[in-house]
Amino acid sequence: MDIGGNDNFLRKTLLQAEINRLKHGVVQKDDVRPVLDWALIAGEHMGHLLGAVRENDLAAMEKELLHVAAPLLELHNALQRDRVENI
Repeated sequence: MDIGGNDNFLRKTLLQAEINRLKHGVVQKDDVRPVLDWALIAGEHMGHLLGAVRENDLAAMEKELLHVAAPLLELHNALQRDRVENI
């Protein structure tokens, strides 16, 4: 896999995470949101992604893929934050 070819996806994921925080979140809460919350949010969107796959709706698949990836990015950041806090 070529990392360079994934730049667009990574940019879109970062943008989706920012949009999610602006549209649905509260910055002070999102910065300390527990790992479980981010995992559940990603899981909820995974269900939407699977529904789009079942319907073979390519546009919805791309949208929901970003809606899964963005909270997974947030989950990764929360795990890193927790790791640092527990050292």
